[in-house]
Amino acid sequence: MKYKLVTLLILTVSLFAELSFNEIKSAYNSSYTYETATKYKIAISSLKKVIEAYPKGYTVNYRLGWLYYLAGNYANSVNHLNTALLTYPYSVEVLNTLNLVNVARLDWDKVESQSINIFKIDYYNYYANYWYSVALMRQKKYDQAIKVTDKMLAVFPTNVVFLNILAESNYLNGNTADALNVFESVVILDKDNETAKYYLGKK
Repeated sequence: MKYKLVTLLILTVSLFAELSFNEIKSAYNSSYTYETATKYKIAISSLKKVIEAYPKGYTVNYRLGWLYYLAGNYANSVNHLNTALLTYPYSVEVLNTLNLVNVARLDWDKVESQSINIFKIDYYNYYANYWYSVALMRQKKYDQAIKVTDKMLAVFPTNVVFLNILAESNYLNGNTADALNVFESVVILDKDNETAKYYLGKK
């Protein structure tokens, strides 16, 4: 990934040469520093010269899409992420970030459809399957959510995140005994798991 990122940046500089490598590096470093400090607006403004020089650039648009998402400016986030997709239409990292915007908007129908699009590229993508199962559960499609978690637990058998979703979906679907059995497995793997402790406390 680092190699590809550097290649993208160097290629951009060599083709257009509006900004030097050091200027681009400094802009990105500033944006990372301000992101860490949760100063998202300043992190965004740090990349102003880069986006002006390379308005169609994949890396800068993906980066700005992420920062605008963190800042809660979802419209600008989507615009930049869609611009990044023009260069790499199958970029799962961008598609997953678009899904986060849908989650932030509590648009579970879009989360569901976006996750399905990601599966066409990466069937076992961890984040897409996680948000897909959550979206199904939020829409009370418990049987489907259980199928998704079963699929993921076949490849991640002790994954507490998917075990919790499996158990909670079963519980909300009326399969109380099955749910509690799974939650008991969860506390063996993660003794302080709050979700499991909550449901086991309802026995």
